[in-house]
Amino acid sequence: MNVKLSIISVLSNQDSSYASENFFSFIVFNSPAILEVEDSLLEVTSGSIFLQSPEYSFVLKEKPSSTLNYSLVTFKGSDASRIVKVSNITCNSLLTPLHTHFIDSIFSKLSLELKTQGDNWKSVCLAYLLELLAKTHRLSNYDFTETLPDHSQNLRDLRAEIHENYSKNWKIDDMAAKMDLSTSRFASLYKQTFKISPTEDLIQTRIDQAKKMLSGSKVSVKKVSEACGFESVHYFHRAFKKRSNITPKHFQNAQFAQEGSVYTNERHFSLDKLTQQAEYSGIIELIDGQLHFHGNTSHVSELLGYSTSQLKDLPFLTFVDQQDISIANEAVNKILKNKNIIDLSLNLVHESGSIVPIQFSALLKGKNWYWFIKHSSVLA
Repeated sequence: MNVKLSIISVLSNQDSSYASENFFSFIVFNSPAILEVEDSLLEVTSGSIFLQSPEYSFVLKEKPSSTLNYSLVTFKGSDASRIVKVSNITCNSLLTPLHTHFIDSIFSKLSLELKTQGDNWKSVCLAYLLELLAKTHRLSNYDFTETLPDHSQNLRDLRAEIHENYSKNWKIDDMAAKMDLSTSRFASLYKQTFKISPTEDLIQTRIDQAKKMLSGSKVSVKKVSEACGFESVHYFHRAFKKRSNITPKHFQNAQFAQEGSVYTNERHFSLDKLTQQAEYSGIIELIDGQLHFHGNTSHVSELLGYSTSQLKDLPFLTFVDQQDISIANEAVNKILKNKNIIDLSLNLVHESGSIVPIQFSALLKGKNWYWFIKHSSVLA
């Protein structure tokens, strides 16, 4: 589909006056300002938003005794007019949404798409713009009195922003400020909502991303540490080992050993050795491309709390924690390509909802696949 959209610019923290032109301008005011419209002057407060339509003229000026600061995205095209209409946002009028923390993230993503112009980039920008306008409209018409005690949606939006920008130097104070909450109140609400502290959630997200990087290339551990936002490679090493029971380098070597890319002196993935080391083992059955447990499921039932029939009938991915789904999917894909899996760190979910850390291996021997599980809590 030919997308009729032109992103003219995405600018953050501008400090000069601005005169409107013949396209849509979405302005976020980070400071007080003066909006000159025909013969009128409108005083604008920080946190306000203004969406100008192409036919509307105005001049944005600095307010006396205040430094002008605003962010801006300008766009045009028939599809631009369409998404403005679909979003129901009001043009040429000052809007005051309940919060604006989602805007920085969308501006960053638009700016990146505009810079890289990858495959289907205009369609991606169209989706981001619709999200920007629709959320602004919704939050500008927020029934504050009805939803004041409920921060859950705002927390979900913030969590999505943190997960998308995991490499940023996030601090609890900064997160709480975005929610207009005290640090202690924010931390309490976050853990109550997501069953995990904001700090631990961020660390686990960074480690999940690090595992993907370490599995996908032979990039240095230091570079992975920096790319994932860890303050030092030493801290990354400790955090990774604490949560995965293996060092980042050993994890990387194990991943590439499966593909035959790294030489190892010891065949640590022989059937006999894996059988001796594992607490749980059995035969894998692939049904419609899905991995199923067979074999010693009665012991796994004790580990995870599910019945043996559930363990046999439901795919293996059913029992994997959502944060590890992408890694588990990669493992299943490797099995489908006849690649062995050795000591892959995963979190499974107990029937009660608690997390069970394991190391998972799968080995092809003859025509049969064998699975092995070591419970990480008893690993040396």
